[in-house]
Amino acid sequence: MNKKYINNYLKGLLVMLTVVLGSCESTELEILNDPNALNANQSDIDFFMNSIQYDVSRLVQGNPLTPFGLSEAGMEITRITHMFGPDYRSAYGGTAFDPQWQAVYSSALPDIRTMTPLAEEQGLYMHIGMAKVLEAYMMMDLVDFFGDVPYSEATQGVEFPNPNVDPGADIYAALESLLNEAITEFGKTETSKPTNDIYYGGDKSKWIKLANTLKLKMYVQSRLVDSSVKAKIDALIAQGNIITSADEDFVFQYSATDSNPDSRHPEFSANFDAGTGEYMSTSYMYDLVKRKNIEDPRWRYYIYRQSSTNTTDVNEQSCITQNRPIHYVPSDIWCNFSDEGFWGRVHGDGDGIPPDNGKRTTYGLYPVGGLFDNDSFISITGRNISTKGSGILPLMLSSYVDFMLAESALTMGTSGNARTYLESGIRKSISKVMNFSPENVDEAFVPSSAAIDNYVDTVLSIYDGAASDDEKLDVIIKEYFLALFGNGIEAYNTYRRTGKPSNLQSTKISAPGDFIRSFFYPQTFVSQNSNVGQKVDQSVQVFWDNNPAGFIK
Repeated sequence: MNKKYINNYLKGLLVMLTVVLGSCESTELEILNDPNALNANQSDIDFFMNSIQYDVSRLVQGNPLTPFGLSEAGMEITRITHMFGPDYRSAYGGTAFDPQWQAVYSSALPDIRTMTPLAEEQGLYMHIGMAKVLEAYMMMDLVDFFGDVPYSEATQGVEFPNPNVDPGADIYAALESLLNEAITEFGKTETSKPTNDIYYGGDKSKWIKLANTLKLKMYVQSRLVDSSVKAKIDALIAQGNIITSADEDFVFQYSATDSNPDSRHPEFSANFDAGTGEYMSTSYMYDLVKRKNIEDPRWRYYIYRQSSTNTTDVNEQSCITQNRPIHYVPSDIWCNFSDEGFWGRVHGDGDGIPPDNGKRTTYGLYPVGGLFDNDSFISITGRNISTKGSGILPLMLSSYVDFMLAESALTMGTSGNARTYLESGIRKSISKVMNFSPENVDEAFVPSSAAIDNYVDTVLSIYDGAASDDEKLDVIIKEYFLALFGNGIEAYNTYRRTGKPSNLQSTKISAPGDFIRSFFYPQTFVSQNSNVGQKVDQSVQVFWDNNPAGFIK
């Protein structure tokens, strides 16, 4: 093992153990005591690559032991799933995001910094390109959720044991360059490809499309504060080398393995092993089933009803005897919207947990690998059902790209027709959902082509009838949200950027505090880094969010 490898690997280990937040001198000495203890597996570059790929899922979705990540938080505060609350300040504790922070700063970045020079020496350029793309994705997520975070001084534990934060705009600029570097790496001839490319199976052309798509995401995200992004988006559209079809989708595939280690979808293990662990959002279910007076073709794939009716027992659902909150507007759904078993909770309902475990509505087949709703109304407890947890984590889909392009065409005048992108996004989303694990679907309940066409035509009719571009944008973003089940990151970003959908449900309490414009820093960061203090509150806006204070709730 060469000296350069040992130095780089030890540096990575040091940062991993100090969580990029500094450490005591005794920890450094422990690490440096026995460098010869490093074994052959640790020198395998593919070992690093595997870990880096897995860290993306840890950041976004957590793991079966800690089934919480940025995506779930984003879905909860945007009403795609239920947020307990009862207010925004108490919804997420100080340590809620510690594992996600550590996935990036204690694992992914140190591994990337250690692996890259070794890969360069060996001509493993695809490894380097993949690592740069995944680094860009993860760091973009951290900026979007927390604002200014460590980057330029991160993973340099000896030189910067207490790394300062970088402005989010500076990090975005660095990530744009990083993605361009990744594309350059993919253009080189490597000595060998990664043994386990879990995203694209060694297809460099798809990695290049992902890199360009992440630039598109970055540009759309920054459109309120950067006038140059219109030309950049048009250039990407003209180039055409972005994600446009389902076979190019960026997804993390889980398996049915439930031990050593448990590699199932975290939401499957949390909701199917011992009974439902979460509540669905009543308002989101209403959007899927009732609001447009036509059923969304995806709803039986997204959710599963364990009961055919809603309860009349207050011990099972406290809201049935409570008055509708006086601050609710007419579009807000209170308690239940039907007696057909759509049993969830309203936004910020933090009441205690009653004995409704086998009755409340839960996750369905897509994307977590649960049950398809075929009106069977059985309790879902059990590991060996449906896909057994081999769901997917939808990170960036071709349908998402169409919705982003629809937004940019409408708001910035970029190339293409917003209405055309809207229709394409809806159809791609429905196709993605309906083609997920078709062997676990009851054909008697599969939406027909005519039903899909009727749904799309209904949405387009609403779009055509909108009186202004602002109303048209509302239609686009509402449909985007309905396509985002399983990905709360894009929902959270889009809501802060656009203020849409405009009719998201009010919280149960009338004064929930400021909406979370960025999350508090993880406690492990502020408690161990002397250069950083906690935010005053969660109303602090990220750099690309220049919308007025209080414009979303």
